[in-house]
Amino acid sequence: MQHMEQYRPYFRPGKPLKNLKLVNFERPAISLSFYMKHKYKLERNVSPEQVIHHLKEYRDELLNRSLVEQLSPAQTQDLQRNDELLRAIRKTPDDYQYCFSNYHHYYRYWYCIFRYFADATLTQLDSDNEHLLKHTERIKNQVHERINIIFIDPYYITRPVPQDNKFIDRELATYPTQIRQGITTLYIRKTT
Repeated sequence: MQHMEQYRPYFRPGKPLKNLKLVNFERPAISLSFYMKHKYKLERNVSPEQVIHHLKEYRDELLNRSLVEQLSPAQTQDLQRNDELLRAIRKTPDDYQYCFSNYHHYYRYWYCIFRYFADATLTQLDSDNEHLLKHTERIKNQVHERINIIFIDPYYITRPVPQDNKFIDRELATYPTQIRQGITTLYIRKTT
C-alpha cells in the first residue's frame, strides 16, 4: 500500500488514461477474482425508417463490393433477399417487428471483482467490480500494450481465512496470549 502513492499522478478520475488503468486506486483489495462478461445491447424500439435505412446501407455495401469483385453466390442471394425485404417493409411496415442487437458479435470483457476495507479503521468491508482494459489495441497495424494495475493489501490478501472471517481473524490477532485446549482457544489481552 505504501507504493500506491507513486501512482497518484496517473490517477485521473473522470479523465482516465487510454492505455493505463488504476483499477482500484485507494481501495487495495483483500480478495479478488476475475470473470468475463458478454456485453451486448438490444434495442427494441426501432422505427421502420431506421430499418429501411439499415437495409439500404447493407444493400449499398454489397453493391459497392460488386464493383470491385464478383459477388459469391451466397452474397448475390443475400442481396436479392435484402431487396425483397426492403420492398416488403416499405409496403407494409406494420407487419413486422424490429430490433437491433450486437449480441452475436460476442463482445467479451474482463472484469475484476474485489473486496476492500471501506474505512480507515478497517472495520467496514465493501466490494466493487471494474472493467479491465483489453491487454492490447491495434491502431494502424501497430500494437499498443494496455496495462491494468490492481492494488492489493499484502497482509490481508494472503490470510488463509474465508473472506467473511477476516474481521474476526483481525480482532483475535490483537490478543497476544492464546491458550489452546481441545477445540477451544482462550484469548487474553491486558486492558489499558
